[in-house]
Amino acid sequence: MDENYKVYIKTDGTDIVAVNSSAFLTDLTDWIEIDSGQGDKYHHAQGNYLPLPIITDNGIYRYKYDGEIVEKTAEEIATEE
Repeated sequence: MDENYKVYIKTDGTDIVAVNSSAFLTDLTDWIEIDSGQGDKYHHAQGNYLPLPIITDNGIYRYKYDGEIVEKTAEEIATEE
């Protein structure tokens, strides 16, 4: 039987700076629960939950959070570079 895992994110106020799973977190301080489910997407959320890495090749955080996960536009990323 597959176990349900919770997916958590950590932000710096707006940008998503980390993604992790209840399988690996013991201290949930500053983590925001965003989803739950079964399988690698949830168990190994660090590399499987979001479609792209959370950091661009140039070191810019790719996603932001304001009640929902949103990928930044190319213009937003360029401005931060």
